[in-house]
Amino acid sequence: MSGVLGWDIGGANLKLARVVEGAVVSAIEEPFALWREPGRLPEALSRLAARADGQWSAMAVTMTAELADCFATKREGVAFVLDALRTAFPGCEPRVFGVDGRFHDADAARREPLLVAAANWAAAAAFVARQHGDALLIDVGSTTTDIIPIIAGRVAAHGRTDPARLMSGELVYTGVLRSPVMSIVRRVPLRGRWCRVAAEHFAIAADVHCWLRHIPPEAYRCETPDGRGVSRREAAARIARTVCADLEMLSPRDITRIARHVARAQRARIVAAIRQVLSRLSTVAPRVALATGAGAFLARDAAAAAGLDAIDLAATLEPAAARALPAAAVAWLLAEEEGR
Repeated sequence: MSGVLGWDIGGANLKLARVVEGAVVSAIEEPFALWREPGRLPEALSRLAARADGQWSAMAVTMTAELADCFATKREGVAFVLDALRTAFPGCEPRVFGVDGRFHDADAARREPLLVAAANWAAAAAFVARQHGDALLIDVGSTTTDIIPIIAGRVAAHGRTDPARLMSGELVYTGVLRSPVMSIVRRVPLRGRWCRVAAEHFAIAADVHCWLRHIPPEAYRCETPDGRGVSRREAAARIARTVCADLEMLSPRDITRIARHVARAQRARIVAAIRQVLSRLSTVAPRVALATGAGAFLARDAAAAAGLDAIDLAATLEPAAARALPAAAVAWLLAEEEGR
């Protein structure tokens, strides 16, 4: 059966979902380092579309790839993504979701790139608001965390651009996989004292959460800082290197204390942003948080620490939709708009 294909095109990951008769029937996610090989984007899009189950006749798009540093401006990045879609799918005109909660054609997106830049949060929230009238959507991804209030069935976000969202607390640049440890903490506990961490890309959040068994090694779906594997021992070696040490110098207990401190610091950063968002909402602030994303466990913990009742969004959605939320959201929203 024909359906709608939804894309979430990021700078580090590509997500794809297909909706048929209102149901998300398939979802695919694949790491793709756009900044390294931007010319391969059309090929990557074609390859993923070929993996989608069944046929489709319309395409919905949201993106964050325009922020990749291979582009001089977001205008250039938006145009590049749209060109890649045209190359990959010459017979299909994409509909691009905007931060205004509406779909736009490719020409409008080119004219007003900030209207569609980094709009994946808006698509996800609009989709979730159809089912949850009052909630705080907390989406902890591989790289960033979105904190989006939904009030009376409407998305009540304050910021629309990335800078505005960073200032409002609705965007936190910390994620469960790709965030460098040095961006999360400046010092860690080591043998009863504090030790400053090296300002080097030695370890990332995935190492911390892998060592603490928050995620299994197979969920470590990004490049490792040293190019080695994703076993717990290899993750521990990278954590040791953050204090300029190695596994001959540090014990497993030392690694655990460092990792727990980093994980707590990451949670505290998200909790502070949640409280900032809630304080702006005052008496209409929701008391329920919907946790989702690759780091849903971290979203739940942060929500509980902020005094909210936390619900795993995946338990309320189709499994495919939960795996690729923004992609599923734009596909479903376009299908709804076109009466499919």
